[in-house]
Amino acid sequence: MKLTKKLEIEALLGIFITALICISIVWNTSSNSQRTQLTVPINAEGLTTQAAFPTIPKLNIDTTYQPSPDGTKKLIMTTTHNEDGTLTSEFKTTDSDGGNAQFLYTVTVPASEGMSIPFNTWSPDDKYVFIQKNNGDALVFSATGEDISEGQKYIGIKDIFNGTERADYYHETTGWASPTLLIVNTVRADNKKGSSYWFEIPSKAIIQLSSQF
Repeated sequence: MKLTKKLEIEALLGIFITALICISIVWNTSSNSQRTQLTVPINAEGLTTQAAFPTIPKLNIDTTYQPSPDGTKKLIMTTTHNEDGTLTSEFKTTDSDGGNAQFLYTVTVPASEGMSIPFNTWSPDDKYVFIQKNNGDALVFSATGEDISEGQKYIGIKDIFNGTERADYYHETTGWASPTLLIVNTVRADNKKGSSYWFEIPSKAIIQLSSQF
């Protein structure tokens, strides 16, 4: 009888000790979990402080285009306004649906110089395009992206024209007179209007006209 009573007491004691151990484990686990939680600092006004993440500046990008005379092609100019104040312009030709893209040219210039696509950029046969700088210069490209002449990606009309011994100085390129002829207007040394010329592509021949445009 005494043995039975002793066994019951030992059993109850064992259960009690086991319960204490379980409670201790649960308590320690809960405390550790709370200690490992991310704490957010509180500022002096009692407002939570948001974590600072670096922000990536969003650059402004403009896209313009001009279709070819028959509507089957497009010349596209994409201009990126860079953080340092410069402009990066990229030019390519595509089919009217945007397919068959052909890269032509890319350049980074100060914002004061800039580039543009004239409304009559395409030659009548879709073979050539010309783009303009803000200083009036015109650059002529093969619409396929191939060299326009041997070893040359493009023809810069202003430098070629002013490199000749003429009384007239390059002023502007106004458009196409034929699939291979661009019209160039000039000024004289006294800043009066000079003669008009044809500039032939790709031979670079310069032909003075009897009338001014």
